[in-house]
Amino acid sequence: MGVRQAARVAHEVKIAKILAELEPIEAAIFKERAAEDELDKQIADLAVKAAHGDREALKKQREYRTRKEEHHVQSQNIETLAVPIRRSLAAAEAEIPHFVLAELHERVADGIKELPTMGAELVKVIAPIAKAFGEFRARIDAATREALPLVARGDSERIRVLENRLRNMLVRGIRAQLSFDFRSVGLEIIEVGQFDGKDFASVCEPVLRSMIGALEVDLHSNGLPTPGRANFRCSTRISGLFGLVLQLGETVSLPVEHEDVKKLIASGAIEIIDAPRQQGGSTK
Repeated sequence: MGVRQAARVAHEVKIAKILAELEPIEAAIFKERAAEDELDKQIADLAVKAAHGDREALKKQREYRTRKEEHHVQSQNIETLAVPIRRSLAAAEAEIPHFVLAELHERVADGIKELPTMGAELVKVIAPIAKAFGEFRARIDAATREALPLVARGDSERIRVLENRLRNMLVRGIRAQLSFDFRSVGLEIIEVGQFDGKDFASVCEPVLRSMIGALEVDLHSNGLPTPGRANFRCSTRISGLFGLVLQLGETVSLPVEHEDVKKLIASGAIEIIDAPRQQGGSTK
């Protein structure tokens, strides 16, 4: 419990004590006034009889008025006891908003004081994530150093598109993941284009698959059967397939069921040299 909250609670206890002190006094005042009202009723009930000369009724009226006056005086006497207590109660209740406001300031300030500690904890959370991404990047760099020279065949233009995709992949993937995670909790702190992917995996996986596909384009050169693939000759210059730039007349090994390959076949951009080989079988 904060200092200001404790002060507010203590003040409410003070008010409760004042109310407890006032309660029996108010009850006594109510009792005297109720007695006055009852005597008024009895006096009124006797009025008709007294008006017709009933001396006994008149005598009782005088008696009731005397008693009523006593109750009235007594209620005023008790009222003098209640006045200072009511005044103290009103003053104490008027102070409540000040205590509440001070407590609110204290609570908000205390909440803010916790934020630096939370920030320090976030640093501890982010550090291993950054390390994991660093290790992922190191493996990508190692794979790229081996793969790109094989795919390029000494022609840097052949892998220009793939290189650009690989160069931007990690940053785009991280931005997409951060945007997805932060947006899920209502934080719009990173703007990601509609074509950047919804998360890290959706950005990185297609690029990595392109690098694998680019390596497999040269499988025809080893002369071994490769299930689900066929050798094709390029009938025109092709840009973008698996991130490569393929030249007119170039022979390539491609997966025959790949959607992009089917489109190239349909457009006449590539022509099949041999049928796809089935594992354990021969070319049909």
